Amino acid sequence: MDKIATDGITVAFNPQGGIIDDLLIEPAGGIPLRPLHKAPWVRDGEAVPEHVAPVERRLAGDFFCAPFGVATAEVAIHGWAANGDWVNAGTETAEGGTVTATYRLRQPIEGARLTKRISLHPGHPVVYQEHIFEGGSGRLPVAHHAMLHVPGGAQLSFSPKIGGGTPATPLETDPAKGRSMLAYPQRFENLSSVRRADGQAVDASFYPFDRSHEDLIMMSETPSAKLGWSAALAAKDGFLFFAVKDAAMLPQTILWMSNGGRDYAPWNGRHRAVIGIEEGAADLGINLAKPGKPPDPPSGLTLAPGRITSIRYAFGAIAVPMGWARVADIAVENGKVTLTDEGGDSRTLPFRGSHFLDLV
Repeated sequence: MDKIATDGITVAFNPQGGIIDDLLIEPAGGIPLRPLHKAPWVRDGEAVPEHVAPVERRLAGDFFCAPFGVATAEVAIHGWAANGDWVNAGTETAEGGTVTATYRLRQPIEGARLTKRISLHPGHPVVYQEHIFEGGSGRLPVAHHAMLHVPGGAQLSFSPKIGGGTPATPLETDPAKGRSMLAYPQRFENLSSVRRADGQAVDASFYPFDRSHEDLIMMSETPSAKLGWSAALAAKDGFLFFAVKDAAMLPQTILWMSNGGRDYAPWNGRHRAVIGIEEGAADLGINLAKPGKPPDPPSGLTLAPGRITSIRYAFGAIAVPMGWARVADIAVENGKVTLTDEGGDSRTLPFRGSHFLDLV
């Protein structure tokens, strides 16, 4: 495990799978925060069956998926980016204490070379990431895979979306092995009203909203969006997680709701209250176009020989401010990010707006 650190923030990085395995934020005078999830079999060092994919053996924190949601005869689900070997290409410390660690994926993806950069700034409760594809060919679905454990529940909120939906089939189809509870497929206008398989509506903007289920939802940014954001306010668990992305490169937000809905190993019904907030460019067979409108075009990166494609993303966390209930807005300017509660209160944090170049 590699350690990347600067004043107030430390990341544990696993080069096997390229996983941000742990994040420790230590605000001056505040309570340390560890917002990212780690699967119980990883946390306890348990042996798992040989057939379990490497990415699931090491399931923790955040990792980059390419191709997202795809398994082949060559590599397990989420591709080499999440299952392969990342080679340390050096760590630089700039004047002022900014640390940037660079890694290169040993295995090519669709002929492309993939580089990962993780940057930490002193006093910023934020992890900045960039993934750079060089060359390759074809369309490639990708996504970040940040996971939170929220046993006390979390109020979810997002930048404006055109709507959401579920795939054609549930994540779990065999009741002897597991359960999904939402209706598949469906399209919805708002996360606050999502149909269950029994026809009733559920407010999925607060999670967990039920017990013993495994479900997946995808939402899409508005076409004009430059920056997209996500937030999870986990009041009982003491943290407010937020993420900011390049909306053109990562136009979807996928919610993986893993709440005890898998009874087989290594899950064994104990992987509960875990929410994956996965920012990506993925298809998943979900059509979010309104009835009578043309279907959504396939989503994903387009790789080509000689082409360089950069994907920028950042996430962080703060302690939940007193009285906050739901994040209503996140705004980025060069040098700061402002989080605003639905009640009007706000918090402004240092933020490297230049990470998103011409988007702010």
